[in-house]
Amino acid sequence: MTGSQARRVKLLDWLYDYPGDVAGIVDFLGQEPDELTENLWRGTLRALDKDGLIRLAETMGFAGTSAFITDGGRAEVEARRARRENPALRRAAAANGLLRWLYEQDPYGESWSQIDQIESTDYAVFEGGQLPAQLFRRVADHLHGEGLLVAGSYVAEFDGPLTAQLTRRGQECVEIGADVAEYLNRTKEQPTNVTHFHGPVSGSNVSWASAHVTQTATTTGIASDELGVLLRAIAEALPVLGLSNEQAAAVQRNAEIIEGELQQSDPDKHVVKTMLMRTADTIVGAGNSALGLVLTGYAKELMKKAGISIE
Repeated sequence: MTGSQARRVKLLDWLYDYPGDVAGIVDFLGQEPDELTENLWRGTLRALDKDGLIRLAETMGFAGTSAFITDGGRAEVEARRARRENPALRRAAAANGLLRWLYEQDPYGESWSQIDQIESTDYAVFEGGQLPAQLFRRVADHLHGEGLLVAGSYVAEFDGPLTAQLTRRGQECVEIGADVAEYLNRTKEQPTNVTHFHGPVSGSNVSWASAHVTQTATTTGIASDELGVLLRAIAEALPVLGLSNEQAAAVQRNAEIIEGELQQSDPDKHVVKTMLMRTADTIVGAGNSALGLVLTGYAKELMKKAGISIE
């Protein structure tokens, strides 16, 4: 929101709630402005009057300048306040704002940013109201699941991560100027019921007690492709890996992030390594199943094949 837009919003909000009819502008400002501020406000007031949102009465001295809000102005305030309190619009604004703010901090996604710091920027302002840090943390958790950012440290008492950094998908979303929801709708893959293994897993195809899954094993020699389909196979195997609902959801989110990264022409190996090691640790540490050991062992072999160090 620009300075001019902010002045319009604040003044209209104040006039809407003003108990009388005609209000002195100095009463709104709290004191007589200096020459520069006076010129800025005269421009804002005249624009609002021209737009039919207020009726302005100007005097030679700014102290006598007054205005009252019109029906059109009241309608604008009411519509903006409705948008300001709309949960879906607030969430969308937070998602778009967070990605663009992270891009400003580090467009290459090489360093972590403290999410709470966005509160002091214009990206935290929506329709003239302040969006809370808690909302940005919740949105960050969602964007992490969609592969647009990597979530950093979590603390039990907070909803969502405290730090984040962009992935290549997040960078692309910002650079093409897309709305987050639009970008996700454009790039989201349709689910499939066919899972292919490229390369051997344990000498034969593996059945995971799913009557609607077809699995085949072939060799392509492309490690990143093999890694991608292995991740989808892990997702199909979640019901029999012995994970809690929370752990299964975390594995699913991590797999989606890695798949999104592998779709890029030049995948970010740091993101792939971090997310895959988290996935492997969760499966082996919590699931305690032979299948989990096979899947994670094969995943590590594919990481080596793709030139991603696991040390």
